[in-house]
Amino acid sequence: MTHIYDNNLKFLLTLNYNYEDFIKEPAKYYPEWQTSYYATQEKYEHPIFDSESSTIREMNKYEKFKAGLYELAYNEVEHKGDILTLETGQYVNEAGELITIPKLEGTRVEWNWETHTWEEKATMLEIIQAQYAEYDGMDTYSTVEEMKRINPAMAEEFVNMLIELRQMAYSLEGTVETQAVGYTTLPIPKPSKSLEKYLEMRKIVKLGKNN
Repeated sequence: MTHIYDNNLKFLLTLNYNYEDFIKEPAKYYPEWQTSYYATQEKYEHPIFDSESSTIREMNKYEKFKAGLYELAYNEVEHKGDILTLETGQYVNEAGELITIPKLEGTRVEWNWETHTWEEKATMLEIIQAQYAEYDGMDTYSTVEEMKRINPAMAEEFVNMLIELRQMAYSLEGTVETQAVGYTTLPIPKPSKSLEKYLEMRKIVKLGKNN
């Protein structure tokens, strides 16, 4: 098959002729042929003249964008003569520099493509449930007794923290609390440095047993 375009890159017609045969004697197969016309093996939806090859080809994404034929996706930007696909946490500043913002720690952190910031989208209930889940399997008699032998105050802190988390979760489950945590002011209990270190050690030991 051979596809014919005029000098303005307007598609004219498709001929049922072998392309290699056609380009040798185009006027033989197409009497209306003009030297300013183009013949191609492939049919192009958005043809453009390529000065390097002196022929036509399909526009690339950037060329379609500049011609108003392509709309940038939410994570695409025009950058240095091309279209750059951004990863979450990236944006291009006014100076044309690609900036990457490390993801914040959180329960359900999402990237805001408009403000170029990470935002916690989890509700207060989700935050509390996620934190309580971190201690899953540690709320046992043996664990608390082990803590008491190491540091009685640490064991008391651990038990009180779990009780407080459970009470907060129970109270929120009975509501229609759907706002993101950024809009709430409830203080969430956090472990002290010594308790946090112990809990991390327990996680490592538990992980080792599962491997």
